[in-house]
Amino acid sequence: MVINFIFFLIKDMADEEEMSTKAKLSKLHCPFTWEILDSVIKHSLIYQKQDDENDDEIDDEKSYPLEHLLISLFKCYKALLSTDNDEVTKRIEKAGEILNQIQQKIEFNQIIRAIEHVFYATKCFILYDADDIDGLEEILQNVIDPKDFNNIELGALYGCQSVIWSCLNDFGMHKAVDIAKKAVEKDQTCALWHFILAKNLRRQRRTINVASNASDLEKAHFEIAFACSKNDRFGVYYLQMRIESFSKYNRDRVYMMKKNANEKEVINIAKQILKTKPTNNKVLLRLALIFLRASEDERLFAKECLDAVYKTTPNNSTALHYTAILYEQSGDYKEALKYFKKAAECNNFVAELAYIQYGWEVGELEPLPHLLQMLKKYGQVVKERQIAILLAIAVTYFSLHKDILNAAKYFLKALDVDSSSNKFKVFKYKDRNIYSYNIS
Repeated sequence: MVINFIFFLIKDMADEEEMSTKAKLSKLHCPFTWEILDSVIKHSLIYQKQDDENDDEIDDEKSYPLEHLLISLFKCYKALLSTDNDEVTKRIEKAGEILNQIQQKIEFNQIIRAIEHVFYATKCFILYDADDIDGLEEILQNVIDPKDFNNIELGALYGCQSVIWSCLNDFGMHKAVDIAKKAVEKDQTCALWHFILAKNLRRQRRTINVASNASDLEKAHFEIAFACSKNDRFGVYYLQMRIESFSKYNRDRVYMMKKNANEKEVINIAKQILKTKPTNNKVLLRLALIFLRASEDERLFAKECLDAVYKTTPNNSTALHYTAILYEQSGDYKEALKYFKKAAECNNFVAELAYIQYGWEVGELEPLPHLLQMLKKYGQVVKERQIAILLAIAVTYFSLHKDILNAAKYFLKALDVDSSSNKFKVFKYKDRNIYSYNIS
């Protein structure tokens, strides 16, 4: 009887200790407590083939170190979900190295305690998963409680969280915007918070209408991010924003003069950045797109950027997409179609729509079967993209097949997804082009 009593007493004490540890962990701020699991699963289903070229993966000496650190912590989270212990170890060690670099930089002095909290909080969950209770307790005793943080440090916690949500692309953009706004309200000095806010405002805008102009809020935060950091990655987004600020067609003479002057300055800055031989793929791809969008022929510079990307990631879906555009502009329709298809096979949503439209235009494929296949393939995408596919199917039935009943059926399905979506506000139909409205 005594032995049984001692056994149950020890078990109860162990259970209480376990509950106490879980309670402590739940109060930490890191990817494991930011409720991202559902979005991570949805994101993985769509972007599984793009893991090696994750939109937010940065791994070179010129990257913004705080962003690099947070992305490494996000990779730790994903590796732990996949029970890939070797990858977890690799990522947390890499994050530790980056943290050491950040601790040496004066610009992060005001928020270093918040950054350290997020790093060590993440490490706590890794140790807990590995049953390293001694190591876990040692860190828990030394992690600073956010209750002791000042306003700027609290802003940094919001900022770190916004970066993690931004890693989830369409599935995290709304959260990233909301949380980044809180970050810049409390801490206006960190370039990264401004960049994440502007970047995800851009995502929201282009998910609705790819041809829309940048908002004043988006412009302001891209400008601040680049001005504060002089970082090439932030800089190419800033340049892209300037190009997109004149995306709408306007024949007014004064408007055209401003547009041409703006483009000339943007192209010159882009060429200056390219001369520095950047190795960051995100920088190279943004530069390539800027050159491809230029009114003058800058295709050689675009090709230089794309060739540099292919040296490290030959199957980068964005590079494949832009190469297709390059061949299209060069009049090589066969190669253009080949690269559109390659990009589509990597689950590049925009490239896949472009592949279907372009294939139809050059008489190489029938749109409807491919669109119906896309509907199944991208069944888990955000509402705006679901609506885009359904509208494309509806227009195809109406325009190419003269099938009014099925056209109406898919229009109604699009409305059923979200009848209040702003996607319907930019819908236009022209008989000459089944994709004349925004579908990307």
